[in-house]
Amino acid sequence: MTRGDTLVVVAVVALALLSAPTAGALVAPAGGMAVLRGPAGSTTVDLSSPGRYIVSGRTGDVVFEVDEGAITVTSADCPDQLCVRMGAAAPGRPVICAPNGVSATFANGPGESLDAVSR
Repeated sequence: MTRGDTLVVVAVVALALLSAPTAGALVAPAGGMAVLRGPAGSTTVDLSSPGRYIVSGRTGDVVFEVDEGAITVTSADCPDQLCVRMGAAAPGRPVICAPNGVSATFANGPGESLDAVSR
């Protein structure tokens, strides 16, 4: 291993160690809430209690499942099934079924607000 290789390995390890404390920011807050939105309106879901939720979309139903503080799409009446393959929603990363006009996003907790607004 050359000196340059050693420097690259040390830099990668240092970066990994420094980013570890911020990794928890992408995990759902314990006992958080999610907002399910569809063409007919929206509803708030408690992520601490497991369950299945069906939201009627423009082309059919989208089935959300809450388990262990995460919310995912388990099935949807859309052609590409991209929403099913997106995985669990995370703060700042909603799950969206565009053909149905349905989404799941994290709700702001008490005392939390938006950090920016764009028009």
